[in-house]
Amino acid sequence: MLNEDPRPDDLPDAPTGYAALPPSYPAPSPGAGRGGTDGPGGSGDPAHPAPTGGPGTGRTARSSLRPVLAAVAVVAVVAALVLAVWRIGNPPTVAQPRVTAPASGVPAPGTTDVPPATQAPNGSVRADYPAALAPFYTQQLGWSPCADNAKHECATMEVPVDYAKPAGDRFTLALRKAPATQPSKRLGSLVINPGGPGGSGVEYAQYSSFVFSPGVRAAYDIVGFDPRGIGASSPVRCLSNSDMDLLFSADPTPDSAAERSTLLADVDGVTKRCAARGGDRAMHMSTTEVARDMDVMRVLLGDEKLNFFGGSYGTFLGAIYADTFPKKVGRMVLDSAMSPNQTEQQEMTYDIQGFESSIDAFIDWCVARPDCALGSDKAGARQKIVDLLDSVEKNGLTTTKPGLTRIGEGWVGFAIFMCLYSDQSWPTLDKGLAQAFTGKGDILLAKGMSVVERGITGDYAPSTYLQAMIPVRCADWPRSAGDPSLAAEQKKAKAAHPLWARMTGELYDNCRTWPTAGRAPKGTTLAAGADPILVIGNERDPATPIGGTKQLAKDLASGVLLTSDHDGHGTYYAGNSCVDSAVDGYLLRGTAPRDGTTC
Repeated sequence: MLNEDPRPDDLPDAPTGYAALPPSYPAPSPGAGRGGTDGPGGSGDPAHPAPTGGPGTGRTARSSLRPVLAAVAVVAVVAALVLAVWRIGNPPTVAQPRVTAPASGVPAPGTTDVPPATQAPNGSVRADYPAALAPFYTQQLGWSPCADNAKHECATMEVPVDYAKPAGDRFTLALRKAPATQPSKRLGSLVINPGGPGGSGVEYAQYSSFVFSPGVRAAYDIVGFDPRGIGASSPVRCLSNSDMDLLFSADPTPDSAAERSTLLADVDGVTKRCAARGGDRAMHMSTTEVARDMDVMRVLLGDEKLNFFGGSYGTFLGAIYADTFPKKVGRMVLDSAMSPNQTEQQEMTYDIQGFESSIDAFIDWCVARPDCALGSDKAGARQKIVDLLDSVEKNGLTTTKPGLTRIGEGWVGFAIFMCLYSDQSWPTLDKGLAQAFTGKGDILLAKGMSVVERGITGDYAPSTYLQAMIPVRCADWPRSAGDPSLAAEQKKAKAAHPLWARMTGELYDNCRTWPTAGRAPKGTTLAAGADPILVIGNERDPATPIGGTKQLAKDLASGVLLTSDHDGHGTYYAGNSCVDSAVDGYLLRGTAPRDGTTC
């Protein structure tokens, strides 16, 4: 049952340096607050990026034609992680299947139970890589007990910064392995990625016991890694504290040519500074290159095929890997997905659908309460939020936070959006809106700051996913030259959806000053020849809307779609036993659910 109190980690309590805790709020329960290291989330703190999208970071970064708010809220890291951490203090009630369709169906071709890995006579995976890359594919992984958990093993591996110049500079990638708990049942490695981009796979693996079922953990070595340039993997830190603050403080909905000019100048400046500070390494943080890193990893782990679980933006990585190495795809699950083939028009359509369904679900919940900040009128509730954001744009909200005594639309819109990631944050959003209507923003600011890991002193944690946003996004998506027909459609959509328009902000190319070109989508079938790939998602997901999940399942030649009639970002191991049974059946027995199954 939904806990109707605000999440402790979302509240501005004194220990975290935010405003004083309102007297009507309960103290954080054991394991639910900040600082823990034994929780399910990526950072030991449910507010920090880690699944379901992301408990770990905000909305998934997609096209480069995004507003400042989206550039920041691009998180996605893993709502699942966030929910996982939260479960420590709040074990969920397991949901019952909501559908009559069976959770399992016909065994996937060629995916019956298999031994750990098909190996060559010399005991190593067959050498099917370019000779120039042999130094990377033949390196040894020096596993040793991790400093914080002797049952887990940590290691590093090297990959070329530029695969076209393998003799040049190298990235050192950090890996963490949670060994199979029942070695006799071991099926191989399960490489995982929580999304972001910018989420830590090392932290994801650290809390694997809260993210994957006992059956999956018994049969697989759960292996997480920090992608190149991120976290502990030769980190590229191209944004200063002031750069990141600027992304949130800029007016995302300019009302005049002068305001728009200021907005574009601010964003272009941030992008230029990131490129200059990041140097050559920042030019090589694309998901396409991370996919190549994963293939090196696959061989070093001793797996003939890559078994992979990706959440949120991690689904983009899984799809790119599958398209690049279709014959090397093993059992792959893509949770809360988006397609690399999505167009700007499709993305806009999916965003509207995802946001509208999520905000409607929150409003339905809220107006049924006697103390809802939006009142009891469902029809007028949405307009109240629109009016609030308009007021915030003009007057801001006051806070007791040193250095941020007044906040605007950027922080407020971001916090509202992040509270939609999980229904567990709906009570926080209700309290935050109630406070905002009085002109104060402590609760919403606390939520936003916790997600991006901005501390009391104004310093952002080195691990914040924001550092990866520009280098990855600008490499992964094409630049838009400004299609007049698309601009007209966007204008029409913003007029029809005023709240979405304020949450989305101004649309523009925030990668236009990035020095390298973005990826050109194929626009055709992906991963032809790959084994079945399971694509799953919630019907009401604000970060990776169900439309994108359905498109990816369709775009993949062997995609199998499984949907969950639930809210929030992150589908597997989030309380729906029907979904969990289907995913486990696929990972453990190679039995894919019937395409189109709904739970």
